[in-house]
Amino acid sequence: MDGPLEALDGLRAALAAQGDPGELDADSWLELLAETGRHHAKYSAAVDNVSHRLGLVSAHDRLLRYLRNHVGETVGKDELAAVAGISEWARRIRELRVEHGWPIASGATRDDLRPGEYRLEHDAPDEQLASDWRTLKTVRNMLGSGKARMLAYLQAVYPRSADKEQLSYVAKISEWPRRVRELAEEGWQIVSSIDDPALAPGEYRLASFEQLEPRAREAIKLRHRILDRDGYCCTACGRSPTTDRVQLQVHHVVLVSEGGTNDPSNLVTLCKDCHAGRHALHRSEVADELINRAR
Repeated sequence: MDGPLEALDGLRAALAAQGDPGELDADSWLELLAETGRHHAKYSAAVDNVSHRLGLVSAHDRLLRYLRNHVGETVGKDELAAVAGISEWARRIRELRVEHGWPIASGATRDDLRPGEYRLEHDAPDEQLASDWRTLKTVRNMLGSGKARMLAYLQAVYPRSADKEQLSYVAKISEWPRRVRELAEEGWQIVSSIDDPALAPGEYRLASFEQLEPRAREAIKLRHRILDRDGYCCTACGRSPTTDRVQLQVHHVVLVSEGGTNDPSNLVTLCKDCHAGRHALHRSEVADELINRAR
């Protein structure tokens, strides 16, 4: 059997033989596709043979070793598919994460990674992560609404965070982000990277088991309106939690102490740094003014 390099040379030659597409007729093109397929099959068989000789028998073994060689680096789906050598490579990645606790982030778990991007965060399995997924499966089978199941899971893992893949899984509905927002508007103190830069974009955690009073709930709803209106970016410097890991706060343009109101026209979104700069002129405390006044 040819080695993988020889088989790859044959595959390259077949692809190079296509020439000018204008010179090919339909039947010639089909013959070229068939020849390319034969060379590709030889290449795949040669690659599998070498992998087995090196002791890289399973897709799990190959994927994990490759990710551990690139800890903290973002790798793409094309790389991982080639390393795994099977069509169900994404399922093997999920098994490494869910069943064995390897902290593999992806576009499904974090907002700062694109679809098809993956990153092994640490070179050691996390038993707590695997345990959280076992809890997740139990909560997913509970009766009730998707919103209730998300709250139950956040309470179960408190004070740790949950990522968007876990919340989507337990909710079993596509509109789970809206339900998270509804939980916050109902007074459940759920924080995200907007509130806590230590959280990765797409992660959420319950700050307290206490459900806030109605006054605070109205403030939370108004805060979401202002953040949404301003595109979840600082209106002064343009930074956002997703790209710049900054904390966002709502600021009164005219301070309440000077007669300012909670009318949306008097409210703007600022990052914590820009907010501190505004308040340095007034020597007042820097905090999200809507939430803190409501408590």
